[in-house]
Amino acid sequence: MASAVQTVCGQAYGAKKYSSMGIICQRAIILHLGAAFLLTFLYWFSGPVLRAIGQTESIAEQGEIFARGLIPQLYAFAFSCPMQRFLQAQNIVNPLAYMSVAVFLLHILLTWIVVYVLQYGLLGAALTLSFSWWLFVILNGLYIILSPSCKETWTGLSASAFTGIWPYFKLTVSSAVMLWYKKDLQHYMFSYQVLHSDYYLIFYTLN
Repeated sequence: MASAVQTVCGQAYGAKKYSSMGIICQRAIILHLGAAFLLTFLYWFSGPVLRAIGQTESIAEQGEIFARGLIPQLYAFAFSCPMQRFLQAQNIVNPLAYMSVAVFLLHILLTWIVVYVLQYGLLGAALTLSFSWWLFVILNGLYIILSPSCKETWTGLSASAFTGIWPYFKLTVSSAVMLWYKKDLQHYMFSYQVLHSDYYLIFYTLN
């Protein structure tokens, strides 16, 4: 869904409609928060879902613990993904890389402390991951608000973000389907061809 942000923001940036880029980012965040809210139920009840698809009791139980710890991360994604595309559309890449590396290094240390020192296990690992993503969101937000590079593209919160949500939603869905087709479906078709070519090779060899 966030891929549409980079497309629309890129067009706005090229057309020098800088003030509209912040509104596009906010509109995307609203839609992502809605998607995160819906996914919250799937994460919370992931145990029954895992059992329904044939997973063992132990895997379903541990998976549910980990998934529930990742629920805060869903809402971090809702902010982070649009903000990253918002910055990338302006060719602001290096600051994102620096923030990513800093958060990654801190995440390694926090995970070691929470999991191995404090012995919080899967839940601790999941909550640490959620915390790291929220830290990344805060850094991105501070950069967007305070950096001179975004002074023209980010003009503050706007009620205009709540208008035109439906057309933008259709665009994000189309973008998501396109990416799914490009990546996952082609991967499945390639795997299917490989498996069936092996089958026919074995069949003709035996005959």
